[in-house]
Amino acid sequence: MQTYQLFCGRDIPSGGYVTRGAFRAFTQEHVDPLFDGYTVSDVQGVWKGTPEETKCISICTDREDDVLKVAQAYKEMFKQDSVAIQLLAPMTFV
Repeated sequence: MQTYQLFCGRDIPSGGYVTRGAFRAFTQEHVDPLFDGYTVSDVQGVWKGTPEETKCISICTDREDDVLKVAQAYKEMFKQDSVAIQLLAPMTFV
């Protein structure tokens, strides 16, 4: 297994903002059906020189294709230029 972190910006390039409710609806529709568990963190990102509130979704899985599906769904739903994905060493559960 690997740990994937998806960095999902909340500013919508054409105008607007991904609200807390819209993000939760996104995770319920696109993340919950695919993964038993994940962590969401509020982080501060920068895109093209502009600070932006960002949601970081951390998922420990061996299903990279499903991670890519989630990133693509976020891009499409919220008209994002990109979703950054960082691959980390696997988590250890104790």
